[in-house]
Amino acid sequence: MENSEYLPMFLAESREHLQELNLAIIRIEEVPADHETLDEIFRIAHSLKGMSATMGFSGMAALTHAMEDVLELIRKRSGAVEHDAVDVLLACLDALEASVDLIETDGSEGIQPEPLIERLRGLIRERTPEQAAERTGLPVAPVDLAERADGRRVVMVTAKLSDDSLMPSVRAFMAIQAADEHGEVIGSVPGIDVLESFDGRVVHVWVATDNDPDAVAQAVAGVPDVAEANAAEVSFEAVAIADAEVAEHEEVKAPKKHAAASTVRVDAERLDQLMHYIGELVLHRTEVEAVASQVDVPGLSQAVQNLTRTSQALQAMVMQVRMVPVEAVFLRFPRLIRDLSSKLGKQVDLSLVGQDTEMDRTVVEALGDPLVHLVRNSLDHGLEPATERIAAGKPATGTLEISARHAGGNVIITVSDDGRGIDPQKVAKRAAERGLIPAEAIESFDMARAAEMLFMAGFSTATVTSDISGRGVGMDAVRTAIRELGGEVILTSELGQGTSAQIRLPLTLAIINALLVEVDDQPVAIPIERVERTVRLSDHAVRSVAGDRMLVMSDGVLPIIEAGERFGRGKAPEAAHAVLVRGQDRRLALSVSKLIGQRELVTRPLPADVAEQAGLSGGAVLSNGQIALIADCDALFDTAILPLPAVAAA
Repeated sequence: MENSEYLPMFLAESREHLQELNLAIIRIEEVPADHETLDEIFRIAHSLKGMSATMGFSGMAALTHAMEDVLELIRKRSGAVEHDAVDVLLACLDALEASVDLIETDGSEGIQPEPLIERLRGLIRERTPEQAAERTGLPVAPVDLAERADGRRVVMVTAKLSDDSLMPSVRAFMAIQAADEHGEVIGSVPGIDVLESFDGRVVHVWVATDNDPDAVAQAVAGVPDVAEANAAEVSFEAVAIADAEVAEHEEVKAPKKHAAASTVRVDAERLDQLMHYIGELVLHRTEVEAVASQVDVPGLSQAVQNLTRTSQALQAMVMQVRMVPVEAVFLRFPRLIRDLSSKLGKQVDLSLVGQDTEMDRTVVEALGDPLVHLVRNSLDHGLEPATERIAAGKPATGTLEISARHAGGNVIITVSDDGRGIDPQKVAKRAAERGLIPAEAIESFDMARAAEMLFMAGFSTATVTSDISGRGVGMDAVRTAIRELGGEVILTSELGQGTSAQIRLPLTLAIINALLVEVDDQPVAIPIERVERTVRLSDHAVRSVAGDRMLVMSDGVLPIIEAGERFGRGKAPEAAHAVLVRGQDRRLALSVSKLIGQRELVTRPLPADVAEQAGLSGGAVLSNGQIALIADCDALFDTAILPLPAVAAA
């Protein structure tokens, strides 16, 4: 079977299935009596087996089929699921994930299922011939439907696949499987034995069931690419007539119709391109608004308002399409927590909060690694072993919570534990040993300074390195990655009570609201969420402290960063205004030549070396063709004087 055009869909759906299986198997280990999850595991595993077989990946299909044997045994048991059984199932999922990655790389599954199949067989008893026959899967087209019905109600389902379905054989299998979940499939056209070569658009299924036909039809209608599903109870006379029709694979119709909700998979690159065009539309809209403000043409103002309203609605819609739940990242952690807690010999309860919080997909994709670092640190350094927790008057099982919530135009993600917390004195002693602070500063080292010290490159309090943490790259890597996303991470802790790492990220990296200022005729944009307010320098006292200029405000004294020097090539003329910029726990005043106003800007990345050296996070094209450079607000707190790169106007 030629599967090249179906491969992207197979890879995407396989990854979804494997992620769902990881989560479901962990859940079953915790709650063995969760029959709904067990049924879900069977449904997913069955789909993955059928897809793999249809695509010609026999190794994946064989391993998944063997997994079903163990899953069936788990479903029939009432007690706890053995730890070893879960270990083997998760090892199988790891092998399947590696196979999917290899298929994407070079087209071959590269899986050797035999060793894992042997481990699976070691968990179950040998089957009788009757049991083995029962486990062969869904039935092929039968010889006698009436006999197989055995006096039960028979519902006939007709599923029509959409004309653009890329994998009709896989969808047909999934439709038959969906019907089987509501009873026993006693016949189908096409039969399971010929599904691999099926390229049609209509699937007929006969189900012996006690359920209402509507319920069966709705289940089949929920299968991707099923455009329409019809179901009706049929008489035994009709079943007998259908025997011949099954043999000849003729069309059979049923009276009731149920429309299926349809979804469309869109390649991520197309979404990026669509976002690019929306950015161009925003730019052109701004140009039109600028021109309209300078001329007096009847009706032009209303037309511009209509254009603005429609383009903003379109922009909001495209942004919404790009949004995905942070659950896409969170779902990896139950498995990670299980593996790490077993390795460390610790007992951990994981709580996931706000999984439906949505973010731009580019932010979600980049969020995984920083969160993994934080979770590893919590388990390795934060949470104590059970004996230590009991001695401290705590429950033997530690708690780790990962939460997400919206806060204005940002998303707040927090990783918190109820572990031992950060010991400022331990951090200070380690810093003194490395010559980072004088020995006499150890006693006065507080929690805030200790938390900040942990973000230093190469710093670690661990005395022994491991593959979990302790190499001094975790927290530094977290801050670097989050700042590259335009966010910030704040670490707080209470000794003996626990630690919390809070990540603040923008909802999207594509379009930002910014305060546009002028620095020596060069437009510079400052993200609006980092702007506290603007002031005239002439309205406030400016003092010199140890050679540095300070702005004296009623609520504090702020260091003044000369934007002309910070971004320019030399000493700038006297600045008239200052923008008060918020940092993690500090504020500063950025002196600028001119305030232009608030603008909505479509961001563009700058070359990595330019952005890093100049303390910039990107650029944006203005309506007049100029390039506005977007300031990296965190880099502003570094007082080094760096040159502004030469950027040609568009």
